[in-house]
Amino acid sequence: MRLFIRVCQQLEFGMYSGLHRAPMVGPSGERGQRAVKRSLDRKTKIALEPRKQPRQQRSSKVVDRILDAALILTREQGTKTPTTLAIAQRAGLSVGSVYQYFPNKEAILLELGRRWLSSFPEVIAKRIKVAPPTNREEFRREVRKLFIDTSRIYLDNATLMPVIEAISGNADLRPIQDGYDKEIIALYAAWLQHVNPALEEKTAKRLGLVMMEVGHACRLVGLKRDRKTFDLIEDDVEAMWLALVTPYLNLD
Repeated sequence: MRLFIRVCQQLEFGMYSGLHRAPMVGPSGERGQRAVKRSLDRKTKIALEPRKQPRQQRSSKVVDRILDAALILTREQGTKTPTTLAIAQRAGLSVGSVYQYFPNKEAILLELGRRWLSSFPEVIAKRIKVAPPTNREEFRREVRKLFIDTSRIYLDNATLMPVIEAISGNADLRPIQDGYDKEIIALYAAWLQHVNPALEEKTAKRLGLVMMEVGHACRLVGLKRDRKTFDLIEDDVEAMWLALVTPYLNLD
């Protein structure tokens, strides 16, 4: 996804959801992004892995509480303002309990970024589990369902975008995103081959790459504007996808 990310970094961020304005990426978009990137750069080596891997259900629930609290605070305040103490208080835990699993706030943000990236394969895989469409209209409906699911991931996590961009721009963190990118491309390719089993894998993966890159870049642009613009851009991306892949699917 990183190929197009720099397109988005110069645009002003203003996110709307319904009648309520959602938190901006930072007090000023670019300053917030640079602050997150500098913070991750400084503390990457200790933030790359949680301090204590949860091995029991109880431990996993504690980690979920920490991450859920952090996500709520980032939605309310952006990624720069919340502290580890504030996250602990929102989770109903002592700050010492948080430090058992995460060495610093950057590690928590990084794990939120991982969780965001990991949510895409699941929603794409859902389209492969249903019967393949037999005509263009059925395929269009499948694309619409996918867009509803994936767009919700972006809209619900708009304030995490500086973290995602920092991951992409950091040499130590980039392999995290590269791994998810490969999985997403492979799933898009598998979905297209599910629709048309005769489609060559090389072609399917090329189309999957374009679908991922264009979809991500354009949605980032939409998030930096307002909700109406986001929805219009999403409609444009959907039209581009359909124009791109339909000729390869033998749905006439």
